[in-house]
Amino acid sequence: MRAFAVTGIVVGAVLGCRPSDVLSVQPPSGVEAGSALQSQTGAEGAFDVAEGQLFSALDGSGNVVEWASLLTDEFTFSGFSYNAPQANVDARTTAGGGGFQEPGDSPWGQLLQARSALLLALPLLARYEPTRAQSSVGEAYALVGYAELFLAESYCAGTPLDAVAPAGGIQYGTPLTTDSLFGVAEAHFDSAVADAYGNDSVMALASVGLGRVLLDRGQYASAATAVANVSTGFVFNVVLQPNDDAAPYTPSLYSVAYEFFYYRLFNVADREGENGLNFVSAQDPRLALDSSATTEDGGTWYLPTKFESNLAYIPLATGVEAGLIAAEAALQTNPGTWLADLNALRAAAPSTYLALVTGPPPLTDPGTDSGRVSLMFRERAFWLFGTGTRLGDLRRLVRQYGRDQSTVFPTGPYANGTNPLLPAPIPNYGADVDLTLPTPAGLVAVEGTITNPSYKGCLVSTKTA
Repeated sequence: MRAFAVTGIVVGAVLGCRPSDVLSVQPPSGVEAGSALQSQTGAEGAFDVAEGQLFSALDGSGNVVEWASLLTDEFTFSGFSYNAPQANVDARTTAGGGGFQEPGDSPWGQLLQARSALLLALPLLARYEPTRAQSSVGEAYALVGYAELFLAESYCAGTPLDAVAPAGGIQYGTPLTTDSLFGVAEAHFDSAVADAYGNDSVMALASVGLGRVLLDRGQYASAATAVANVSTGFVFNVVLQPNDDAAPYTPSLYSVAYEFFYYRLFNVADREGENGLNFVSAQDPRLALDSSATTEDGGTWYLPTKFESNLAYIPLATGVEAGLIAAEAALQTNPGTWLADLNALRAAAPSTYLALVTGPPPLTDPGTDSGRVSLMFRERAFWLFGTGTRLGDLRRLVRQYGRDQSTVFPTGPYANGTNPLLPAPIPNYGADVDLTLPTPAGLVAVEGTITNPSYKGCLVSTKTA
């Protein structure tokens, strides 16, 4: 990421363009401050700002990875003295109210703002970057795709993607279904692959994103094809800028680690809500834990050392994820190949982004279709813990593999439901399978108006996977 500051850029919350015409669309009137951006330096600066906005939405303060992980069985809430009204997300009642908050609202807006800024930077990069640097166009397309991917995987249906009109102003989009939003992301990843210009890192970033969105759409064979050439050791990190106020806890505002370290808002969950995986008690080498500290109530507080070892980074795309995508595709047609793929990935653990000294031992075939699916998603959970994939995976178990949400997500009595700091008791987990969109009334309260008249919040009253 280039360390370059640009002033005079104003981007609306939900701008955007179709992949087919983004390079021909001029920014709306007033977006550019004179000729400040009309140069290679200006183009690169605009991209740097946009990339930073996306990275902050993914892993800055109050980021989407935090809240999506909390909704699943990865994290459990522990910061009751700091902000107990956020515990409702952990309890799967994300709409807030009654003193509880909707903290997932903030990264939703940040993801849309980052998408807007990236789409603003794209035509500038295409026009001003020299031939040797044109791969930045592909990188920008890929990051637009990831913004859309996280919106689709993490939130209920209903996000509109507005477009910049060629002569200026905004063309309002209609609220999109989840699959339609995946389709937009897929088109951007296709464009990223086409515009990688031989840059291996950009090609791998785009390929993993394309494979992931195809997996989300149930197109397994195409997903495997998309990631076929991604090396196991590939990693593309989200990099956040240093935060001096965080010392001595962390040298950066990598918020998952920062909030683990400083506020201790979250803990690693273990068998949460009857269905949760045994992230702590499994003692899996892919999720080594530092248990030297305590929570505010005196319990053991677990810090994943994968966060501790390099606090400036969190992986956005890895060769590990590519290998898992290929394995899941093989599961649909050839269980023998599927098992061999998973074991090959385990054997390659020293060369993965985790850089383990030795990998986990080989797996054996559970012998049933249901058991294989459970093992597939368990492998994904331990390889990719805390990187923002778990919520999409649990939703896919419901949507694609026919499992009931009550057998996939945490359920039953909520363990922290009687904490005296809560605005009200939470006796049981709710049934939410995604983060809620801000209500129109809530947006008016915060923003003063709703720009897009078609925006209604979640498309259906009962949210679905």
